[in-house]
Amino acid sequence: MDIIFWSGGKDAYLAFEYHRRNHPERPLQLLTTYEEQSGIVPHQNIPLSHIRKQAAHLKLELIAVPLPPECPNETYLQKVEEALSKQQDINHLVFGDWHLQDIRAWREKVFRNMGYDCLFPIWEKSIHDLLPILQLKPVRIEISAVKEEYQPLLKVGEPFDQALMLQLQHLPDIDPMGENGEFHTKLIFKK
Repeated sequence: MDIIFWSGGKDAYLAFEYHRRNHPERPLQLLTTYEEQSGIVPHQNIPLSHIRKQAAHLKLELIAVPLPPECPNETYLQKVEEALSKQQDINHLVFGDWHLQDIRAWREKVFRNMGYDCLFPIWEKSIHDLLPILQLKPVRIEISAVKEEYQPLLKVGEPFDQALMLQLQHLPDIDPMGENGEFHTKLIFKK
């Protein structure tokens, strides 16, 4: 069993697609953390109800981990470890990180200490390999949250598509995939 840390956005979906392509034989589950009082996935600003619809569409079990408001790291790790300990035969934890080495190193360290190996299926992939997946699959990606300083440039609800990508490539302060938290995305499955 491999568990994908599922944010509900494009990076998690890309990690899912690459992982499924590379390891079609491995069973998968999704794991999402959410703010318990609001029912919202932090940073992504996506309701847990939408995450449940995504999991149902993918026909995967969802492990939903409630967190307190403004959750400190220690509590986050404790809650995630408790949720993982209830699962059987976990082989790998799968993440949609693209190129932030400090985030990857942190994940590898803390989850290795818990006894888990991490996989990063989209790590340092070319944006030219990633974007076609989002364009050719029956999904729509839209901006779900924008850091305040970038709100004049990006709007919640705006499609994350090729036109937006072209605009972002000309803005030196914004990572085209939002890796530094400039913006977050929401995956919507087309019917």
